[in-house]
Amino acid sequence: MKKQLTFLSLSAILLGGCRTSEIPDSELPDFVDKIVLNASIDNQNPIEVEVSNSVWAYESGFPEIISDVELILTSGDQDIPLTYNSSTKTFQSAVIPKVGQQFTLIAARENYRTASAYCQIPTKVQGKSAGYIENGGIDMDGNKADLVFLKFTDAPGLNYYIAHFYYYSSSADLFIPFEFELTDETLRSPNTVKLNDGGYLFDDRLFNGSTKEFKVVPPSGITAGNPDIKYLVELRSITEDYYKYQTTLQQYRDNQDQQSNGPFGSAVIVHSNVAGGLGVFLSSTLESDTIR
Repeated sequence: MKKQLTFLSLSAILLGGCRTSEIPDSELPDFVDKIVLNASIDNQNPIEVEVSNSVWAYESGFPEIISDVELILTSGDQDIPLTYNSSTKTFQSAVIPKVGQQFTLIAARENYRTASAYCQIPTKVQGKSAGYIENGGIDMDGNKADLVFLKFTDAPGLNYYIAHFYYYSSSADLFIPFEFELTDETLRSPNTVKLNDGGYLFDDRLFNGSTKEFKVVPPSGITAGNPDIKYLVELRSITEDYYKYQTTLQQYRDNQDQQSNGPFGSAVIVHSNVAGGLGVFLSSTLESDTIR
């Protein structure tokens, strides 16, 4: 069984595209090519890193994936080997990160400035539970429908999360996000971002240090024919860098939509946590509940 997911290369988001300029070359600053790192690691998947170069904003061209780079990944005093996979065009490791583990990534290439980044896998939330109540809610069309819930205890301090609510399509063998009425104050908050993959990115400002419960109602009968699996609920604890990246990425996408209607959209800089280069080295802790 699979989730309906899409992968988007950060290097293409940040720096890609064919661009032209009416600014005279004499008035432009010198271009310095940089290493671009693109990685998002969590506690359930082996480590994978994409490395590319940057692109001058006033010339045509796209970032190029590069393999001839010295890439060093460490966790404490432990070196973690990375092997380049020519099929995926990424550097891979068999290591699956553990909750709380810290990582440093360094990339070096001739004639480039050394790039480096750091991240730590967040701790798990406490008291998490998820499930559903058959016909326990009313859907957006006013019909009786299942009520799907997610409950957890938030730690004190500013924390960031992504929540996904999927239904299982037995015919497609996929977990697919479903639409629901936004009655929860956190999900309706202006600070909450709905992501392109159907997830909700939010912080804990409205429930800091307390128990939080989401209750959502999918369309009536959406899993009526399923003999076993009905829903999948995911809660991802993310770092501040992860939150800033996703927030600015969505602003970038919104800005691109505005610019398609004219030239007056303001520029958006997508967040990067790579010193000496560009891109992101992100980390999160994923907790999933398959609901039958």
